[in-house]
Amino acid sequence: SWSDPDAIVALDPWGHLSAASSGPGQEARRRGVHVQPSIAVSTANIMLTEIVQAVKTGRLSVDGTVLKEGGLLSVVKCAIEPVWHLPGIAKRFKLEESLLRRKLFEHTGGMFPELITRTDLSVFLPPIGGRTAPLFRD
Repeated sequence: SWSDPDAIVALDPWGHLSAASSGPGQEARRRGVHVQPSIAVSTANIMLTEIVQAVKTGRLSVDGTVLKEGGLLSVVKCAIEPVWHLPGIAKRFKLEESLLRRKLFEHTGGMFPELITRTDLSVFLPPIGGRTAPLFRD
């Protein structure tokens, strides 16, 4: 469940709603926190070689909505950036949160002193690439 803080610790499941006027970021914005989305959702058209081949060989049929001529797919694309909930990650690794923070600070060459100095911040946006997930729809 996304309402269980121990269930998901490596991304923000509400990241696409952070800017919504009534979304989860509303309280933080009220306190003056600059809230940015960690998940971007948009529509897209993508072409996958496997799908193009399946259309050419007749294994898939063009429906004009999801699968268009030439093998073009209509999808919803979600770009997901990692967001680490440090207390949850420490718990998963059976570490003290302070040790996790110290090791992350050291591993990043001291780039993020807030890991040590701002223990009131329980979320860390690591400097690693995110992922994009296409969702097939009709």
